[in-house]
Order: sequence, then structure tokens, then C-alpha cells
Amino acid sequence: SETPSQVDHDARFRQEAQDAFDVDISNVSSKDASSEADMLDQLTSIRSFGFHFIKDAVRKLPAESAQQGLNLLWHMFLETAKVYDGVQEKIVSLLLWTKEFDLLYRSLHPTETAAASWESYRFADSLQASWEQLLTTGTASHQCNLAAFSAKALAVGICRDSIGLTALWYLREALETDDEPKVISLLPATVVWIEQCGDHLLTFSAMNQSSEEQSKAHLLALGAPAQRADIDQQGFSIKRWLFWRRRLQELSHNADTA
Repeated sequence: SETPSQVDHDARFRQEAQDAFDVDISNVSSKDASSEADMLDQLTSIRSFGFHFIKDAVRKLPAESAQQGLNLLWHMFLETAKVYDGVQEKIVSLLLWTKEFDLLYRSLHPTETAAASWESYRFADSLQASWEQLLTTGTASHQCNLAAFSAKALAVGICRDSIGLTALWYLREALETDDEPKVISLLPATVVWIEQCGDHLLTFSAMNQSSEEQSKAHLLALGAPAQRADIDQQGFSIKRWLFWRRRLQELSHNADTA
């Protein structure tokens, strides 16, 4: 276990790392465009922090301290995915690397590793929280970038069921509302979700995918327009999928959304 002084040192390290990262991301956001070199430097930096925080999570450190490091790592991934255009596939590849490194470190150090696996590191929770914040404060560009990253992560099997529920929640927010300005503002990212992982969402719908976890209940709920369309099953369903498709077709024929 860590000594109080080590805990304080780790907390200061995390705070300094986050402060420096947030300044870098803010600088990227304030530019009209960022260079590929900037992006590659950012990914290299995230990989170095990945080595550090994944090792802390695997080793038998206090769970709270380890999770705080992972939360910072996921923050770095998600903010980078939002602000850099067209590199979401590279960022997903780096996320997959964290899973591989986690497995490798466990196999090389079997006597000093904790029982929890990568899936327990709460990446999906961080992604959902990031989306909830982005819906109220984010730009359309950031929403489209995060949608591309989320859809690609789901498509390669990262936290598949949990990210599926995030997609379900997003589509409810975007298509199952009577707030037309909101529908129009969220439409670009909606199209990204459908185009990049629509096949997976259709599979979830055909399987009536849902969740028994009480903490996920708010992600499953139906919006008012869906309820008026006689959809009474929460979670994914073919009826709900067809409702979304009809809604998108209506919007595509609406000249105001062109």
C-alpha cells in the first residue's frame, strides 16, 4: 500500500499532468487547424501516460488512486478525440493498445496484479459523462468527432454493450424529442452514429438489447414522440429502429435542415 506522502505525490502528479494537457487541448481548440505533428505528439503523450496509469491500475494500489489515474487517461483520450478532425481511427487503435498492454503486463507480472480487468476501468462511464456534457456545451464539430470515435470503438468491440447504450441514449436525445432546434443541431452527429455503426445498432435492435443495471435505466427510456408512435419497449427494438429511420427520412426531406 502507498504511504500518505506517496498518495500526495501521485495526486500532485495527476493534477499537473491534467493542467498541462488541458492547456494543450485548449490551444488546439482555439486554432482553425492543427498540424499532424501536433496530433502525433499528443498521441505519443497519451501513450506515455497510458503506460503509467495502466500499470498503476494493474498493480495492487489503492483502488481510488488507481481509478483517478484512469479517469485522467480517459479524459485525455476523449478530449483528443473531440478536437482533432479525421484521426478517430488512430485514437481507437491507441485505446485498443491500452487493453493489450493491460493483458501483457498482467501476464508478465502475475504475482503483483489485481483481479480487476480492463473492462472494469470505467472507460464507458467516462465516455457517457463526456457525451452528456457535450450535448449542452459542445460544438457540432466536437459532437461529430466524438460520434466517430464512439462508433469506431463500438465497431471494434470496445465496451460494446455499454457504448451501445450510449448510442441508444444519444438517438433518443436527437430523434425522440419535440424540440426541433435540438433535433437539427444534433443531426450531423446522429448521421455519423448511423453511418459508422448502424449495422451494430440494427443487431442490438433485432436482439432487443437492454440492461438490467439500475444505473443504466435512464439510458433506456423512450422519448415522447416514440411513445406516441406506440413504442412501449425500452431499450433497443426493431420498432424503435424503424422509428429512427422514418424520423431521419422526414428530416432529409425537410428543406429547413438542408
